[in-house]
Amino acid sequence: MYSNRPSDRELDKKIKAAKTALIAQNGIFANPNKVVGELYELQIESTSQIWNLILELLDEIEPKDYAGKRPPEGSYEESIKKSELFAFCWDSKKLGKKMYIKFALKENTYYYVSLHRSKDQL
Repeated sequence: MYSNRPSDRELDKKIKAAKTALIAQNGIFANPNKVVGELYELQIESTSQIWNLILELLDEIEPKDYAGKRPPEGSYEESIKKSELFAFCWDSKKLGKKMYIKFALKENTYYYVSLHRSKDQL
């Protein structure tokens, strides 16, 4: 039973909750040191730009794009320890490449864990 988690319904709710958190400007970097390299690769000059981009990218994602473990793995990042991680891999129309995103949700806050070009494309 638990190995089927997350269901498409659960994933749809997580994507919607992530959007809701970002619209409310509740976004935090789980590991700020990791973000610098990823933002550089995406040619994003300011961390303030990332939240609107992620919001747009979340509109492209569907439950079928889930690329995480079943059941979702827990985070080892101190700020979100034991929070479940949700990873997605999809062909982004906005960025014109296959992308990978991983996030956690905790107390109505979106925690950025990772956003980069899919390693399948490298």
